[in-house]
Amino acid sequence: MDTAGLYHGPLEDFVARRAALVRELRSADPDAAAAAGKLRKPTVAVWAIDQLAVVDPTLIAELLAAGADAREAQGNVAAGSESREDLLTATARLRDRVDAAARASAHVLERDGHGAGEETARRIRATLQAAATGGAADRSALWTGTLDRDLDVAGFGTVGDPEADPAELATLLAPLRRRSPTPPGPAARRRPPGNLEVLARRDDERDAADLDAIAGRLRASADAKRRQADHLGEEAAFAAREATAAELAADAAEKAAGDAHLALDS
Repeated sequence: MDTAGLYHGPLEDFVARRAALVRELRSADPDAAAAAGKLRKPTVAVWAIDQLAVVDPTLIAELLAAGADAREAQGNVAAGSESREDLLTATARLRDRVDAAARASAHVLERDGHGAGEETARRIRATLQAAATGGAADRSALWTGTLDRDLDVAGFGTVGDPEADPAELATLLAPLRRRSPTPPGPAARRRPPGNLEVLARRDDERDAADLDAIAGRLRASADAKRRQADHLGEEAAFAAREATAAELAADAAEKAAGDAHLALDS
């Protein structure tokens, strides 16, 4: 059951979209229809984050990559393979991406006429951080824009032993992850100095190719989400036209009824 469209659209229309999804599923898959009927309406803070996944998937990808790095760094510090300075660097990057995503989410709220008080802003930040450093289900929901509840995190960058990301998401994030330099082996140390420039260029070319690949995947994801958002907009416009027609019909019926009463009175 694809629920992405349910979470991408005006917050005030969520219940109507859920009811439409239930009707659509009821005849073909009653169990799925029952499950869809239980899907919860997100809070305004979570709704803003879900919309951000549609309008700025690159920012969400950067946040997820930073979260994965902070999570890994904490585990490595506990294992003794990295220093606390490495962890501080990783968590600083995560903090920066959380800040950027929180600001962008606030802009989504302002754009759609929703208030963004201090408590809403706090919930947005907490949910962004918790999802970015959480388990596979929360990270996938953050990426697809299908979070349905506020999340809490115990401490900045706290990680346990989370499940791995789905292969597609892990591949997407790989070029955005930090790169831990590895000491050169004996063969590398014996390379003539003249080859260093060639090797450095090859590394740069590989980095550029990785960035091209991630940009292409992010663009494809953004285009798909934009098409979905446009489709939802068309549905909303059609519903608005139907509502206007119904209102006009009701006005005409009320006028006819009023005329009939006047005729009876006279």
